[in-house]
Amino acid sequence: MIEFGNVITASITPFDENLEIDFKEFEKLLIYLENHSDSILVFGTTGESPTLSTEEKIKIAEFAKRTTKLPVIANISSNDTQKSLKELELLEKTGVDGFLVTTPYYNRPPQDALYNYFSTIASKTSKPIIIYNIPSRTGVDLDPKTIAELSKINNIVGLKQSHNDITKISDILSLSPKFTIYSGDDILTLPAISLGAKGVISVSSHIAGKLIKKMILSFEINQKESKAIYYQLYDLFKVLFITTNPIPVKYALSLLGFKVNNLRPPLRRAKPEECNKIKEVIESILTKVDGNL
Repeated sequence: MIEFGNVITASITPFDENLEIDFKEFEKLLIYLENHSDSILVFGTTGESPTLSTEEKIKIAEFAKRTTKLPVIANISSNDTQKSLKELELLEKTGVDGFLVTTPYYNRPPQDALYNYFSTIASKTSKPIIIYNIPSRTGVDLDPKTIAELSKINNIVGLKQSHNDITKISDILSLSPKFTIYSGDDILTLPAISLGAKGVISVSSHIAGKLIKKMILSFEINQKESKAIYYQLYDLFKVLFITTNPIPVKYALSLLGFKVNNLRPPLRRAKPEECNKIKEVIESILTKVDGNL
């Protein structure tokens, strides 16, 4: 089964001034990310999936597959099993390499229903699936025991864990030691790696993907270096979440020359005071690492 690597970038979706998908700018971004990522996730939360139609998602997935040599993972987020299955069927045809499937939001299914949801989706594809557990956004938390049971399904290959209780990683790996876990929070990547996670599904990798990967890979052989990189990037991890994602990262990318600082309502551009903080951090980090992000 395909290998997604240590650093998966949760890509933004570029929009033009009319808030239509800007595929020209998306092409530039995807080519740039090839030097910063192992795989690309399209239309996750960072990609503003709630404001994208199914037709737009299909176009994005097809374009990403044509444009980048990296594996492309498509996000499926719904609280309706039938809708998820229909989207899965359509996205399968785009040739994407795998799926990130989010826990159903708002209707808060119990654990047995969550198991049924993921197992049903997994049964309809042979492609690898990464489960996405993010209780702060969905209102439901996958229990480690449920995750361990799901890990027994052949094509459920990993978990993106965005959880404020990092000890849950230990709980999961104590039940399923070989299961692949990705941190869903950049700032918790190094702590997660120390507990056995493989890597991160990252926002900050838009800016510093090479350094993030170096931090992860060096942990086993040189923890001092790994921690040094973490603290070099610590302010970046924080500033990219000073307001709702992806507002900060879109502005940060604009500082690097990408014309991507447009967001669909109800989101907005970064405010001047937010821009100042983001710019200050980006400039500081570029100085520290001599521009080698």
